[in-house]
Amino acid sequence: MSKHRLSPTLPFPKKLHLDPEAESCSYSRLSFESLSDEITLLIFSYLSWVDLCAAQATSGNWYRLATDNELWRNLYLSIFKSSRLRGARGFVGRTDGREIKNLPGRAKVEELKDWRWMFRISMNWMTGRCAIDLKPRIQGSEQSHILLVGSLTITAASQLIHLQTVAGVGHTLPCKTTTHSAHITALAVDQSAASTGHARLAVFLSSGEFRVFSVNHNRPSLSCAELSYAPSRRSNRICPIIKAVYHHPLLITLSETFTLSIYSLSSGSAVLKETLTSFTSFPPTSMVLSSSSPATYKLVLAYTTPVYPDHWSVGATELIIAGYSSESELPSSSSFLAPEHTPMSIISTRNARAVDVPQGWVDEQKLRLMREQWSRKVCRVADTQTDGKWVVLAPEDPASYSTPSSPSPSPASSPPSIAYASSSMYSPSSLQLYRLSLPPSTSISSAAPKLTFVRTLHGQLGPVKALSLSDSRCVSFGVNGSIWVWDLNTAMGAEVAAPMAMPEGSLQEDTNALGLAKRSVVFDERRIVTAVNGNVVERRFDI
Repeated sequence: MSKHRLSPTLPFPKKLHLDPEAESCSYSRLSFESLSDEITLLIFSYLSWVDLCAAQATSGNWYRLATDNELWRNLYLSIFKSSRLRGARGFVGRTDGREIKNLPGRAKVEELKDWRWMFRISMNWMTGRCAIDLKPRIQGSEQSHILLVGSLTITAASQLIHLQTVAGVGHTLPCKTTTHSAHITALAVDQSAASTGHARLAVFLSSGEFRVFSVNHNRPSLSCAELSYAPSRRSNRICPIIKAVYHHPLLITLSETFTLSIYSLSSGSAVLKETLTSFTSFPPTSMVLSSSSPATYKLVLAYTTPVYPDHWSVGATELIIAGYSSESELPSSSSFLAPEHTPMSIISTRNARAVDVPQGWVDEQKLRLMREQWSRKVCRVADTQTDGKWVVLAPEDPASYSTPSSPSPSPASSPPSIAYASSSMYSPSSLQLYRLSLPPSTSISSAAPKLTFVRTLHGQLGPVKALSLSDSRCVSFGVNGSIWVWDLNTAMGAEVAAPMAMPEGSLQEDTNALGLAKRSVVFDERRIVTAVNGNVVERRFDI
């Protein structure tokens, strides 16, 4: 007797379990598209960013789900370990990502970031992928000074300041001076909180004078001068100024003879508060100024220090400066300041050196550390930079200032050689990375700062001419035109620009001019801007 067949009127779930033919038929009706958006997003959360990009090309529904902002937020935080784009220096008008139109009354400020676009920008930084844009040539001087303020690019040479927005709108500000032959030697932008659309820019001249401008980074034509300062008498202690940092109302300048001057700009005029001089610190140098509290500022300097008998290394100094420009501005809670700590005065200083001789008797461990430090000394330093956490030293190529026939001539008497020769002590194409530790000075035992060698950064071909360092990211600009980006947290590097190919049979004078060219490099979270003898090139990563 044959088995009785199921009635066609049975419910579908029952037919699914009892009728093999119905079961095979039902599976053909089920697909991934029938899943709810929540389940699909849960499955997508286990995919890598490569798989998510591939899923976007499958269908319109998958593209909508694979571009979900929450998916890319989790990916961004897991890979880049940060909730923002790196490279910002506290300028006004900064944004961490593209804004998304939110629903009224539902979305919060932190939800307005386009995490997928931020992921793309950060991945471009990691791989060195960028778009190149040539800027107008700067006329008037071989040395070009560059700053990036939000969407505004500021370049300066001779006595002119050029402002240009991303949209190409430009404006030129004249920097008037009492000395006809004076030229711009340094720029500094105010890193304090400013009004929307405006930023303060300090411009320094070789005569010792400086000007403060109010710069509108949305409409450059509305920029104007706010303050002018001229020293009562000129001396090599105060001019020319080679570095400066600005956190209104505090302005700190550094001269070529390594004299540090502290100014207060709170009263609408520049008032010199204090002057410091060092006889063991030398350029090249970099400075980072921050405000840990309304009552104090912290200045960190990285500089070149001599090492016996005829070599160089790197050192760092921390200066704590009292805040507030007048006694009337001191709040009642600032009674912890000692009576001798007047506003804009030095509270404390601490030093650290990469090569240092320990005090007292030297045991085997101290001797081993001294030998390791001694092996990292260099003949000359091309540049050194710090962001307050890391210090990077770029050795200079010995071939650029000496020849076999002349062991130690001056740079002017010996043009650089075409070959990138390096001594047995170090390689001029390798960067030295140090970790700067500045523990709180709460006790004597924990107050000693340390400058600890981490590793050597290899990869760039040819000597490095200029460095730029911010937010644990370093950009190195080589003599041969190569540009590398370094993530100092992971010590990983990527090539952004390959070395320039020199044509066969090129003249020695052309190669010498390439080595002597003045080079500048700056960057923010979206771009790198370089200048060589007035030729400005912008490389954008938001593509």
